[in-house]
Amino acid sequence: MHTANISRIDLNLLVVFDALVAEGHATRAAERIGLTQPAVSHALNRLRALFGDPLFVRSPRGMVPTPAALDAAPAIRSILEQVEGVLRGSRTFAPEESRRQFVLGLSDYAAYVLLPRLTARVEREAPNISLVIRNTSHGVGLSMLEEGSVELIAGNFPAPPSHICEELLYEEDFVCAGRGDHPALAGSLDLDRYLSLRHLQVSTKGNPHGYVDAVLAERGLKRKVAVTVGHFLMAPFLVDSSDLVATEPRRLFGPVVSRLPLRFFPPPIDIPPFRVVQAWHARHDADLGHQWLRRVVREVSQQT
Repeated sequence: MHTANISRIDLNLLVVFDALVAEGHATRAAERIGLTQPAVSHALNRLRALFGDPLFVRSPRGMVPTPAALDAAPAIRSILEQVEGVLRGSRTFAPEESRRQFVLGLSDYAAYVLLPRLTARVEREAPNISLVIRNTSHGVGLSMLEEGSVELIAGNFPAPPSHICEELLYEEDFVCAGRGDHPALAGSLDLDRYLSLRHLQVSTKGNPHGYVDAVLAERGLKRKVAVTVGHFLMAPFLVDSSDLVATEPRRLFGPVVSRLPLRFFPPPIDIPPFRVVQAWHARHDADLGHQWLRRVVREVSQQT
């Protein structure tokens, strides 16, 4: 879509767009919103100029939306729902009827742990709601909320400013994992044995020295990080197929416990847990749809 001055745009065009998406036919769309068919055609021409895209193409099945129209449709439906709610003074939100689009920022860890249950829950309770997931991290999550590129983030982040709301989902601890027949893991895992092993480190930035290494360094200790990978998803499978040992967040291994013959041990040193939170800008705090989404995120986080 071209950069446009919103003050010069007739927002009724969005109503026409939404009706065309819903009906797939210009005449039925006109009847739906109380306009004439020529008025809808005129509005469509203006929409095409605004988007720089045909948006809807005639076919034997009616007006077929282009990829650009399909991409814009959930957001436009969400905008119209919010406007309608404001004008009605409505204090209701029906997830089973809503066609709203939510944009979430999830860290790699949060996506791995929370997203499967979140998508299943949304599909069950709100089948017409769509989720857009954008990758975030400790260092950029809050700025993404500030700039509005996401409306909710989940993961581990610095303490937020007062206009950013935050809710603790849980505190995550660590576990050591190795393959079931690892020759060095037949007995208990003491510190000397732990330090003698080859270790796997997960770092989205490719840093071979992470949180665990910082804890060790405080005691003047160092482990041998033999492999560093950028995605949590790879860790359980690499551990299962090698002599590597991983010291990672406990919930990382939850989805694969029943599928991989791994052995788990408590770390031989005290590793402080970290906080997993969801956070959002205060402008979304009273939004009933947003409240519903936050409740769902909170509830699925308790199932992990």
